[in-house]
Amino acid sequence: MEKANHDTNKKFDVCIIGAGIAGATMAANLAKTGKEIVIVERNLSERDVIIGELLQPGGVQRLQEMGFESFLDNIDAQPVYGYDIIFEEKDFHIPYPNKNGEPAGYGFRNGAFLQNIRKHILAQNNITVIEGRVTELNEKENLIIGVSYLPKGAAKEEKLQADLTIVTDGPMSKFREELSNPVKKVNGHFLGLLLKNCELPYPNHGHMFMGNHPPFVIYPVTSDAWRILIDFKGEQAPKLGHDFKKFLLETFAGHIPQSARASFVDAVDEGNFKMFPNHRLPAAPIKKVGAVLLGDSLNMRHPLTGGGMTAVFADVKNLGENLATVKEFSDKKAVSKAVQKYYDTRHLGTQATNILADGLYGVVYNPNLRRAFFEYVSRGGKYSEETISILAGLNMDKKLLLNHFIGLARYGTKLKLKSAVNPLKKGDGAMKMMKTATKSGETVAGTLNMVKDALLIITPLLLTEKPDAATKLMLKTLSRKPE
Repeated sequence: MEKANHDTNKKFDVCIIGAGIAGATMAANLAKTGKEIVIVERNLSERDVIIGELLQPGGVQRLQEMGFESFLDNIDAQPVYGYDIIFEEKDFHIPYPNKNGEPAGYGFRNGAFLQNIRKHILAQNNITVIEGRVTELNEKENLIIGVSYLPKGAAKEEKLQADLTIVTDGPMSKFREELSNPVKKVNGHFLGLLLKNCELPYPNHGHMFMGNHPPFVIYPVTSDAWRILIDFKGEQAPKLGHDFKKFLLETFAGHIPQSARASFVDAVDEGNFKMFPNHRLPAAPIKKVGAVLLGDSLNMRHPLTGGGMTAVFADVKNLGENLATVKEFSDKKAVSKAVQKYYDTRHLGTQATNILADGLYGVVYNPNLRRAFFEYVSRGGKYSEETISILAGLNMDKKLLLNHFIGLARYGTKLKLKSAVNPLKKGDGAMKMMKTATKSGETVAGTLNMVKDALLIITPLLLTEKPDAATKLMLKTLSRKPE
């Protein structure tokens, strides 16, 4: 991929750090306003990664609303129509809300998708693309005025001047701490493998597997390959090697559908393992005139639900719409106002995605809640339809999500209590009566813990997503101990 020629003496309206999914799409979006944009990316070659390969229906809608649905063309992207949830030996199929019979989501190779976006921005006359590494945000009198960068293959740094610098340099952002108060946590690591030339129970669907094993998901990324992502909890990544291959086969092969098991064994034997840390990073930006954070530099959630790009495109659309109201980017007051409005309102398009992603991750590692979740959505109707609409990024109702989260815990409690009922028969001895009473007592204690565990999972997530007074009151009421 060729990079554009550039004039380092030119002052740009916008400088974007990073031409990943967020940065490249932001450049494309802003280019429609006629603004002069420069984007600096350290590596313009096609990347081979395991993240950002499932775009939920809400993300597809955001692309369409910005006029960029063509980014999905000619990359062998696979339509995704919903999910099959597999729990132990049972499964439940949940289709996406489908409008006009159109495909709802898409799976694809991230590198191919990103190169489509980059080709688009390279073709724009008002976007300058530079391959190089940004080394510093340049500041003058508490104002960010541009960046210093080292061009690829050069020994000397150069500078770029811009009225606004958009920092979108990814999960390991170099400049995050200059523009926010981040509290980043690594929840675990995803191991990614490609399953080739195989079939899954539901073609063109995501498959989520839960049980007495680490959770994993499988979804199509090309016409002849499926991505499998296996979660390994904890801050440290597992050590790879022969013993690891043995562990994978012993732990997971039996849970892979028979139609794909041979492909899984082949992928493990091939050993082309790719690991990626799973982060949780609530957005905590600070005001800095002349700069703004976007994408994984600002906010991350667990990728179990595949909501990352949907959240990113919501942010790109939001920031783009606010900046489009600014006639001249040299008007610092107007730009700052637009940036602040983006920070103040972005949660409306991302909070449900964030809360569900990290909340569901907590659920699948809790045996009681995991079972309750499966039984809850298996009821069908609103219990599955409304839940999948939130996962799909089509419904951003945070209160609806909270209601379902508490609802599944209560439903699990009801099922657990019901299973404990074992009526005594006439003539039963004292020992059986004692055992029954003990079992019932343990079950009651377990059900109380289920609701408590659900609140422990959901409360901190809600509190990091700009909770309103009603949400705070609801959490306080739910968390109140009985007198």
